[in-house]
Amino acid sequence: MDHTASRTVEPEPAGSEPDSRPAGSEPAPADSAPAEPDGRPASAGPAEPVIRSSARGSLRDSILGTRNLMTVAALGVVGAIMIVPLTYLSLAVAINPRGILIMCALMGAWIIPYLLPGVIVNKPGVFIISGFVMGVIAAFLTPQGPTAILGSVIGSLYVGAPVAVLRYRHWAWWVYALSGVIFGGLNAAAYGKGFGVALTGGQVTLGVVLAIASCWAGAGVCLLLKRALARTGAGVSR
Repeated sequence: MDHTASRTVEPEPAGSEPDSRPAGSEPAPADSAPAEPDGRPASAGPAEPVIRSSARGSLRDSILGTRNLMTVAALGVVGAIMIVPLTYLSLAVAINPRGILIMCALMGAWIIPYLLPGVIVNKPGVFIISGFVMGVIAAFLTPQGPTAILGSVIGSLYVGAPVAVLRYRHWAWWVYALSGVIFGGLNAAAYGKGFGVALTGGQVTLGVVLAIASCWAGAGVCLLLKRALARTGAGVSR
């Protein structure tokens, strides 16, 4: 008679798969999270919000934004209403040295339509756009014709030069004062030659001084207009 102990093999439950782990290996923890397709462990917590910058948002803050562009275009139209009569006044008055000096003293009236858009909307490109709008209107309403577009763009470059040199980081009264020096000085120095009137050196110097002082007064008017608009909350954009 065989007295060897017999072992009872219990059957595995139906549907269970055989354990294929090598002998001696520990079972995987039950709370381990599945891995992502790229090998990174999946986050157990809630998904973190992803902040994405919008290209439309940056466009809206630029000079090409709807509000800024419409404001500059409107200021260009208002500026054209000023420069058209000033153009005819220049043609009637600047016929002799005295008339040239009178127009130099009125240079502040010329700088207002060129400077005001940049004072109201502090964005790169504001002077060029407003100058172009004024030039297009003046081309149809003054004897200068299409050359009025070039003249208006050049005037806007004179006014915007200090802001551009400072990389559009400073929009302050002293920058506008520099704009007045450039705009008034260059225009006054070329006034006599542009209208074919001979001027002495002293007359040219006096004309430049009068023009710069007048442009400073015009810049002050622009700052007052900006303050008045800021109180109403209309059109001022930084």
